Amino acid sequence: MKKISLFLLLLLITNCDNGYKKEINLIDLVPTNPVLLVKYNSTKEIDAEIFHKNFSSLLNYKSDSISKKFLDKPVLISYHKIGKNEIQSIIYSEQKNVINNINIKDSVKYNGFTIKRIVNEHNEYYNTIKNGIYIESKSKLLIENSLRNSNHIYTEKSGDLKKLYNISSSNISLLISNNFSKYLKNSTISKLFQTSAISDWIQFDIELNQNKITLNGIGFQRDSIFKKINVLKDINPSLSIINKIIPSNFKQFKRIAYNHSKIISNLENKISINELKKVMNDSLLYDINEIGKIFFENDTISTISVKSNELLESLIQNNSNASYIYRNNKIHEFNNKLFKTKIPFEDFEISKKNYGTLIENILILSNNENSIENIILNFNNNSTLNKSSRFKKNYDNIPQKSNLLNVYNLSHFDTVLFKDYNLKQENYSFWINHLSIEKNIIYITHSIAKSEKEINVLGPKILFNLKLNDGIFLKPKWMKNYVTKKKELITQDNKNNLYLISSLGEIIWKKNLKSKIIGEITQIDLYKNGRLQYAFNTEKSFMILDKNGKEVKKIDHKKNAKVLGLSVFDYDKNKNYRFLICYDDQIKMLDSKMKIVRGFNKNNIKHKITNSPKHFTIGSKDYLIINTEKKLYITDRRGNIRIKVPENLNVSGNEIYINKNSILTIDNDNNLIRINLNGKISKKPLPLESKYSITSNNKNTVYISENILNINNKNIEIKYGNYSKPKLFNNEFVSVTNFDESKVYLFDTNGDSIDHFPIFGNSIIDVTINNKKNKLITVCGDENEILTYYLD
Repeated sequence: MKKISLFLLLLLITNCDNGYKKEINLIDLVPTNPVLLVKYNSTKEIDAEIFHKNFSSLLNYKSDSISKKFLDKPVLISYHKIGKNEIQSIIYSEQKNVINNINIKDSVKYNGFTIKRIVNEHNEYYNTIKNGIYIESKSKLLIENSLRNSNHIYTEKSGDLKKLYNISSSNISLLISNNFSKYLKNSTISKLFQTSAISDWIQFDIELNQNKITLNGIGFQRDSIFKKINVLKDINPSLSIINKIIPSNFKQFKRIAYNHSKIISNLENKISINELKKVMNDSLLYDINEIGKIFFENDTISTISVKSNELLESLIQNNSNASYIYRNNKIHEFNNKLFKTKIPFEDFEISKKNYGTLIENILILSNNENSIENIILNFNNNSTLNKSSRFKKNYDNIPQKSNLLNVYNLSHFDTVLFKDYNLKQENYSFWINHLSIEKNIIYITHSIAKSEKEINVLGPKILFNLKLNDGIFLKPKWMKNYVTKKKELITQDNKNNLYLISSLGEIIWKKNLKSKIIGEITQIDLYKNGRLQYAFNTEKSFMILDKNGKEVKKIDHKKNAKVLGLSVFDYDKNKNYRFLICYDDQIKMLDSKMKIVRGFNKNNIKHKITNSPKHFTIGSKDYLIINTEKKLYITDRRGNIRIKVPENLNVSGNEIYINKNSILTIDNDNNLIRINLNGKISKKPLPLESKYSITSNNKNTVYISENILNINNKNIEIKYGNYSKPKLFNNEFVSVTNFDESKVYLFDTNGDSIDHFPIFGNSIIDVTINNKKNKLITVCGDENEILTYYLD
């Protein structure tokens, strides 16, 4: 559900003058049943004209400039329903505040007043003068209603409106009725202004500057007309505690302060006696002081905060059908509903949830156990809303205690809404809607503030966790969507299903490949048109798939052939690819048309291949590195020997790299081997007897053995364990994973540990950068779980 106050956002581009202006009692002339009133203390302020123009567009209403019609005294615009779904305005100001218009077409007499018809190049409208007040509208009927004293202020419903009108003091004030939302052309904005459950009229004073906007609203709670908000009457506003378990990847959350005894009192004579008895007899409800809902892309979670865990823990145990442990938290599946009755506030229904867990004194409920795991994961990782410096900055703009609180994560809203008003979405993090009730007065605040850069005091945050039906075989790897420019993950499970997953954790497609992928998946541009494909080897075939998972090319391997993987070379960076399909006893080289490449000399390779070949360019020369069980071969692109390597150099099975324009690896005797371009070999004995793993690029060299990690000749002692091969990411990060403790370590290339690491993970990680310049880190969690973190 996408909700955003575009109305709030358009105000951010204006400036405000809150200086006091002498008021005219213009409201006395407003016809009956207004939908909305807008009062300007001065139309000469730049914010008034911009607001008037943009607000008219929200109503899909064409209007003339107000700054060109009026001087600097107050102007009141009242909007009314005309016809079935049409809205029309009528404008009031002092006669001496009007800039004269000479385009009078004709005039008529009505009740002793002269109504003039004005025509300009854009509109036709009517105006008149009554008691020194200038009145203008496109609707002659509205003019006539004002003239014949068919005025709202003289009706029984006018009392609250007149009080609110007199309270307003800012340069622009809004008074909205509970019918206003029906006339907004945008459905998401319309939902924002649905106030029928709160009060008949709400008045907003607007405070704004270049960095934030706050709408401070007020309305009246009336016992004579029961509205939904009356259920919360006499309940003291309270601090929210559920902030501490809300993941940073939420879409929206809302909460209410809860007092069951007060709610029962408020419901007397409003529901049946039988229903009231059911609510009264549910003992657990008396222990609740806060109820919340957290909205995500694919699920909604309910929360309740209790005064004491004792009764709640007993009820959980008695109603738990099964349970399991996730990250040291017990998740329960309930055999019966935990609550006997519905919460008597329908927006916060909690009785229809099958799974739950308890974190401190907060019960978390969902119909999806994965959503509860996501809450636990983020809580343990400190990736929660209360830890966000951006949220704290926004939250400081509103009262801390509330009866009702709504918070929207603006990063989940449609970018079009921001682009329409030339606003950068990344500059705004949260929209906060706060409501409190004190002595029958309802205080409403809407707040949006420009967000400063998130202060990264807590390290990586959980973006999503996704559980597949089966265990993960191929570790997830970041790919690029050439259409959206966003990052996506590709992975394969143990049942040969290939998945493409969005950066929000949604499965885009799933395809069964009939066999397992061997080696890496590489993105290519086969047709040189910018549309990328996925190329890889499986146990049975060489395959190329398009972005939707459809087969583009497929070549089956020989029966019982032992395939090692796929190497993709683009020698001249012109997308004339060479695909090397490597078997243990031969190499097959194909071009982009899937034809065998002639002229590649395979006869020089005389031993079984142990690693997928690599291609490097140094200067103007190509170097193909082919490692076999008995010898290392370094050839040119045609397979001719470029550097002769002696057979007694035992590097079989080890990865080969280019570092500082020479060839680098580790031999099986734990020597660091460097081969220069003339074939000269140098050996550096490494200190430990245990086997080493190495990774390198042209600027950095990293290797590990036992618990000693060496980054560019700096030794780092880490905890003993079973470690993965180290991995380099550009020239910025080095990672290793301790499989024994499920911890991922991250260092910079100077050998300094990145703050707030290690983090939880059970595999080698992959890192990319998204459109917002955040670093995305993906890793396997449990056997079938993908975890994705982001780092500012």
